[in-house]
Amino acid sequence: MKPNLKKVLKWIGIMVGSLILCGLIVAIYIWSLMPKPMGEPPVLQTELFQKPKVEFPCEGKYIFKSATELAKMIKEKEATSLAIIRELIHYIKNNNYKTNAFVWLFEKEALIAAAEADRKVLSGETLGSLHGVPVCIKEEFWVKGKPNTWNSEQFQGFIAPRNAKVVDAWVNEGAIILGTTNVPRLLIDMQTNGDLYPEANNPYDKNRVPGGSTGGGAAAIASGFCPLSLGGDMGGSIRIPAAFCGIYGLKTTEGSMGKKFGSSPDTTGNHHYFRMAVAGPMARTIDDIELGWKALIKPWHQNNQWLEVDENKTLDQYKVAYLDEWKFGNDKIPVSSSVKEKLNNLVSALKSKGVETDNVQPNNFAEMRQMHMLLMAYMVFAKQPWIIRQLIKQEFSSGTPLKIDMSEGIQRIGDVDEEEYEKILQRRDTLTAALENFFKKHDFLILPVSTGPAFQKNIDHLPMAVDGIKMEYWGHFHYSMCFNATGHPALTIPLGLNKEGLPIAVQVVGPLFSEKRLIHFAKLIQPIHEGFVKPK
Repeated sequence: MKPNLKKVLKWIGIMVGSLILCGLIVAIYIWSLMPKPMGEPPVLQTELFQKPKVEFPCEGKYIFKSATELAKMIKEKEATSLAIIRELIHYIKNNNYKTNAFVWLFEKEALIAAAEADRKVLSGETLGSLHGVPVCIKEEFWVKGKPNTWNSEQFQGFIAPRNAKVVDAWVNEGAIILGTTNVPRLLIDMQTNGDLYPEANNPYDKNRVPGGSTGGGAAAIASGFCPLSLGGDMGGSIRIPAAFCGIYGLKTTEGSMGKKFGSSPDTTGNHHYFRMAVAGPMARTIDDIELGWKALIKPWHQNNQWLEVDENKTLDQYKVAYLDEWKFGNDKIPVSSSVKEKLNNLVSALKSKGVETDNVQPNNFAEMRQMHMLLMAYMVFAKQPWIIRQLIKQEFSSGTPLKIDMSEGIQRIGDVDEEEYEKILQRRDTLTAALENFFKKHDFLILPVSTGPAFQKNIDHLPMAVDGIKMEYWGHFHYSMCFNATGHPALTIPLGLNKEGLPIAVQVVGPLFSEKRLIHFAKLIQPIHEGFVKPK
């Protein structure tokens, strides 16, 4: 081999080696910045996820009873809390493997609490509105002494040091926690799978998702495991699971419980960026939504300017806006025929009762969706190191484009500028004010929760079709995210099942702090739609 060729090959070898070394150093550096597990994985209650060899005794006396009914039965000594809790625990043990709705069952603690609840009834003590009533809690919120992992290896060793304030709100009203329910990894998905717990299934079709991120809670309610579930919503995480599982779910007004209502294993980050996330109840009946919300909001009730209900207002005095497909420019977000059919049937029924209905939409949907992405960029990603944010930004940029331009939000992931954030908040205030003006002309807005009913499991987030029209995965959830962007309350209302036996629902959105009005309206329209239907 000629000397010059040897020298060239030598330098090429040095350069290639240097590049590999540099790449290795960068990889090690990036790895060093990645979040590390807090501890060892929790030892799961494996019996929860397996069919029992012998079924536990369960008469079925209290299964699918509402929280309102159970509370009344306990207070009037028609049933004991202990009997109710024991039966539900047995029912969960017999059936949880079908949905993996519960990830932790607090059997011992629940039975002790139920016995104490019965003692208080017999001794004539003052009882709370949820006295002795079983509830379940999304594994987002702290329950003292229990794992709080967000279904992520990152938080796998975390044990909650106290209850979240919203958990205490229900406990202080006498509720008894049966356990915590399944969530997707880090709460960021509309299906429920993650690092630690078995994947959750829809009670109506095990091959479909229960929704996310309160998927386990919705599946538990629809399955009859529990009458009342505590959920959280930052982009549809109460409303979408409620719709997919055919139950009611209330996204509350942002800020109505302050910013420190809940807790997570992640105590780092800039809390100035905390926006959009709320807690709310999920249930099979609107009476239980009211019961759960009143108990939940009690510690903060006096802090808010609620829009009161005119009890004398009849249905024919309401003016309601509705839309079955969101249109912008020359495009639209398509909605399945089964959702449109149920929605338009509801509108026809409202018209027959004298409700003034107006097929109109707010002007700023696209801007609201972009705002959700902008606020998410700061809230979720600001605490990440710069180089990690660039990698996340690249991942978002390389995905299939959404119908709506999200480029500004994606840019903010890579550049979380504090001064720019203050300008974003000003823009948000403008969007919120515009929607408030919309509600000066209409009592409520009725629209889809998502583009269709519960979808087939899709762990890789591949594009999904709506009546043959293919859309990028995240494009199916624009309808819910918009109202987190403005902070408005919204109530999922179940409208029965479609021809495939899958639940269909709509969301009803109201002005800020209109929870009382939303609940009252939902009660008024109960006779004109099907509501919750038990899974077969």
